[in-house]
Amino acid sequence: MVFEDLRKVNRLWSKIYPYLAKQIAEIYQKDFGDVLELGPFSGGLSLELAGRYPRLNITIADNSKELLNYFDEEISGLAENIRTRQTGFAPLVFNDAEFDLVIIRGAFFFLDEQGGLLREVFRVIKKGGIAFAGGGFGKATPKELIDEISDESRVLNDRLGRRRLSIEQLKQIIDRAQLAGTCKIVEEGGLWVIVRK
Repeated sequence: MVFEDLRKVNRLWSKIYPYLAKQIAEIYQKDFGDVLELGPFSGGLSLELAGRYPRLNITIADNSKELLNYFDEEISGLAENIRTRQTGFAPLVFNDAEFDLVIIRGAFFFLDEQGGLLREVFRVIKKGGIAFAGGGFGKATPKELIDEISDESRVLNDRLGRRRLSIEQLKQIIDRAQLAGTCKIVEEGGLWVIVRK
């Protein structure tokens, strides 16, 4: 992935994060807990959630040190309850049952066909925890905001190597991860997988 394109797309989406954060908060239904935001599209949602819910302890993680430095710059002085950590995606460096909520925006860029990342996400979720992984603008984002950024977002995401998955392909990944009983596919506001433990 090209670092400058990632920065552009993450900034472009800044008006969308409040709506995605609201959707995640509705699903999570708590204002406290340990949260992991994973992947190169992280940061914006963490800042939005940290501002709304100061009792959340948030970790932003990715495999790129360059991106983590960028995330550190973006969050510097804005939120005391966010930290960054470097990790691979399968396996993740985190302990079993470490997080109440895991968020992966742009998950289809790096979701592996064998379901390894989904298995790892399930492993690090606490009992009663939830993961929200996928892509899309969110169910409550106003159409005018979507229209405002969709063309540029499409170009940037294509340059970054966006992978489009069908619902059937996503179901196969979930099956390979052996998580069919714990996952729900949601199409409202994009294509998302909600994982519950």
